[in-house]
Amino acid sequence: MERSQRLICILFGFVLGVLLTAAIWLWVSLRDPGSLPAAADADSSAGFLAADTGIQDAFPGSGEETQGDKGDFTNVQTPLPADRESSAAAADTEAGDISQDNRDTAANSWDREAVYTGSDIVNYQGCLYRAKWWTQGETPGVSDVWENLGILEGGTVQPEGVDNVPVNAAIPQDTQVTDFKVVGYYPSWKPDSLQSVDFGIVTHVCYAFAIPTAEGGLLALENPDTARALIRSAHDNGAKALLSVGGWSYNDTPLENVFMEATADEARLAFFVESILSMCQEYGFDGVDMDWEHPRVDGSSARQYEALMLALAEELHAQGKLLTAAVLSGATADGNVYYDAAAHTNAVLNAVDFINVMAYDGGDGERHSSYSFAVDCGIYWKETRGVPSYKIVLGVPFYARPSWADYGTILVAAPDAYKGDLVTYNGMDVHYNGPDTIAQKTLYAVENLGGIMIWELTQDTTEADKSLLQAIGKAIAP
Repeated sequence: MERSQRLICILFGFVLGVLLTAAIWLWVSLRDPGSLPAAADADSSAGFLAADTGIQDAFPGSGEETQGDKGDFTNVQTPLPADRESSAAAADTEAGDISQDNRDTAANSWDREAVYTGSDIVNYQGCLYRAKWWTQGETPGVSDVWENLGILEGGTVQPEGVDNVPVNAAIPQDTQVTDFKVVGYYPSWKPDSLQSVDFGIVTHVCYAFAIPTAEGGLLALENPDTARALIRSAHDNGAKALLSVGGWSYNDTPLENVFMEATADEARLAFFVESILSMCQEYGFDGVDMDWEHPRVDGSSARQYEALMLALAEELHAQGKLLTAAVLSGATADGNVYYDAAAHTNAVLNAVDFINVMAYDGGDGERHSSYSFAVDCGIYWKETRGVPSYKIVLGVPFYARPSWADYGTILVAAPDAYKGDLVTYNGMDVHYNGPDTIAQKTLYAVENLGGIMIWELTQDTTEADKSLLQAIGKAIAP
């Protein structure tokens, strides 16, 4: 064969090979678009590699809480994850102006078996997520492949592994709980501060804390004489006194595992319920405030928490006593859903008389407890979860972050601190809620929710014109 003929054959074979390869590539991509990385996505090549090799970023800071110097009631709420945009609107603008209507109606519930590619939107745990690249089986809110678009307006929250029933919005027979509530926590470790509490403003005061044991018992109540004096003062002013059980930690040891052990089986659960009822009866408390910090969606704690709360509700309500619960904020400081808030199941929300929403500790600095954070928390419990407004009591802090300093202590060092929410204290900038912000949050609660909650009462100042509790009283005055 002549040389020119051989060259023609080689060239023809090469062209035929290229065409055949292109045809196969096109056929594969049409048959399964998710099998190929999206060239338009700047992050897609890295994401495709991560998905293919099983590599994914760990959820940053999941479930990690920090304790205040005195409160044992504080928890840091970690965004899901921390690098998400602070609002759904900003995320929409970046990805191509997805309208709110399209987001709410087009998004399907996340399916572990389904394959998603870049820009696919799903809803999960009451929140919208958009896939950044190819993904299958990677949980929204945990894997970095998902971009958190924020709370799904009107969406329902169904935690995995927990049976839920619709929230019952019916007005209770005891219509007193529908009145506006001012709930204040009083710490058992401050027996000499009782005289600083204005019981003419608070409607409910919680004595914190009764400490559980792993066997289902309770430790002897700290400063029992103070507890009895608190109950008398509350009753003399027409307020109710509740026994608050738990808290974040005891002697610097978190109590979460203690709660888990105390409710691990039917025998210990029954003993735990009886221990709580006995202490409540012994001192003459008007009910129980449960402060398990905190049940989680993953694992069995949500079911154990629910079993405890339903058992307590049955017994306490039969005696004409109240059952309340301190609950997670529901939203993060970025306006996203707090994942484990769903572990406070609808069955629990039906059973309690009201919930005390810990709408603080969103982080240090201005993330601690801003007005917008408080509103996002109210929206989560009222709109996303469907809790009746009279059952939602909005928590406010009487302390600063960082430093955990009491508001009253800050005023001693910086007398003008009452004029704002930020001051330099001990060489650092600390954020807190001054009287104006406390009044603003109270007015929001008056118009939209069922009450205001305080952690904690002794952290206030004794100067009436600068007092946070007095600011609440003025805001709710007719």
